[in-house]
Amino acid sequence: MLFYTRHLGDYARDTGHLTTYEHGVYTLLLDRFYATEKPFGEREAMQLCRPRNGRERDQIRRVLNDFFILTASGYVNARAMKEMEKVQEKQAKAKQSAQQRWMRTHSERNANGMLTNNHNPITNIQKPKNIAKVSAAAVFSVVGRRVE
Repeated sequence: MLFYTRHLGDYARDTGHLTTYEHGVYTLLLDRFYATEKPFGEREAMQLCRPRNGRERDQIRRVLNDFFILTASGYVNARAMKEMEKVQEKQAKAKQSAQQRWMRTHSERNANGMLTNNHNPITNIQKPKNIAKVSAAAVFSVVGRRVE
């Protein structure tokens, strides 16, 4: 995902106990999870956050333990997974709707193209039935010169 919504009230409620460094760690890890939509390992987390000492490594582990779930594939964030599922459902519905619109417009176009041509062409011998006779005076008033 290239975009995700950050619910400020939820974020403040859930992260009030974090240090400034831990806020940065959480943001980096969450951004990475949303961007790739894939679990990641502790080693990846350490490379992403670049701890300078053992204390910072401990803070990264604390954030991982507090906000991420360790699965067989790596760390995932439950809230982010729910948000990604919502987006995927919305995309699927939009795709289905677009396909239905496409089918509707194209099937109407094809159906109209298959209609039989019931009109009779006008030949030189036939006179048109629905054309009103126009007097020369009427044409003169529109054209501005005499028509004979």
